[in-house]
Amino acid sequence: MANIDDCVPGRRAKILRSGVARVQGKSGFIVEVSRIRRPPTGPLTDNVTVDVPGHGEVVLAPSDVELITD
Repeated sequence: MANIDDCVPGRRAKILRSGVARVQGKSGFIVEVSRIRRPPTGPLTDNVTVDVPGHGEVVLAPSDVELITD
């Protein structure tokens, strides 16, 4: 599980949980980290976008990602 502050674009990340079964357990590079509020009066939501080779970009919560240290 990663913290939103540790997620930096360009870092490698392994996907722990996902709604897409074939993506679970794969790794890729973080493309975007965002903190959004929808609707404008709602709570903040943290999102991490990971580019998974052979699949494309997947948007996940930071708790669903494990950072890989090389």
